[in-house]
Amino acid sequence: MRIIDVHHHWVNEADYLDRLLEVMDQLEIERVGLLALGTPFRRLFLTQPEPVGCCDNKELAKAICNRRERFFGYGFCRLGTDGPDLIDWFADNGFLGVKFHIPAWDYDDDRCFPIYEQAAHHHLPCLFHTGVFVLPESQPGQRLSSRRCHPIMLDPIASEFPSLKIIIAHLGVCWGEEAATLCRIYPNIYADLSGRVDGWISSKSIDWFKEMLYWPQAHQKILFGSDVHYSEMETTLRRQRDIFRQLGWSSQQIENVMCNNARSIFGF
Repeated sequence: MRIIDVHHHWVNEADYLDRLLEVMDQLEIERVGLLALGTPFRRLFLTQPEPVGCCDNKELAKAICNRRERFFGYGFCRLGTDGPDLIDWFADNGFLGVKFHIPAWDYDDDRCFPIYEQAAHHHLPCLFHTGVFVLPESQPGQRLSSRRCHPIMLDPIASEFPSLKIIIAHLGVCWGEEAATLCRIYPNIYADLSGRVDGWISSKSIDWFKEMLYWPQAHQKILFGSDVHYSEMETTLRRQRDIFRQLGWSSQQIENVMCNNARSIFGF
């Protein structure tokens, strides 16, 4: 079975992408969607004392240029800081999606809609962080708030831009019921189950997943995402596959989650 990982951070470690490619080959992961969120996330997932460099949008644009058959990039856009022109830059530089995180405005703030309109114009799927978050390093003065990342705020965006593909990261974490309901109701909303095995998923029983993903077409709205250091990808992949099997999904339905849904969204 071929696999597409729609949610993976480029960690600030030497030769990280080379090591990631080795793991991808071992696990038969065809493509990985890369995120490079810059300074606030420099220490995210580090397995060494200090970060090497600082991966950001410009670095990611260079990295994916010659590896498009294995990597695709999300441009990082911070709502309240960046404008629609950044979305144009993403489209011009080969990015296939947009990542929204640490917003200074609520996701459904009217001031954000020109950015979403531009993403829809360029056919760039949008991956929204949802759920409570804490950055690797504190950001005094930023007034960061997890409340701005509630999945219900994606409701008016999906309605306003029905052609815009929206991915809810982490199935909303603590707001899983709202996230799953949005996936069920809106044709253009999907979700990934990304996150460490000892993170939010560890608190959820299989009965919880059965309750959230109860409708017959749920397998068409869920995506595989890792959102871990490459050294934890195998464990994360195994855990998510186990969830899908316990849900009673067929091999074809699991293949939809692992690759076919992503192929449809990103046009592979």
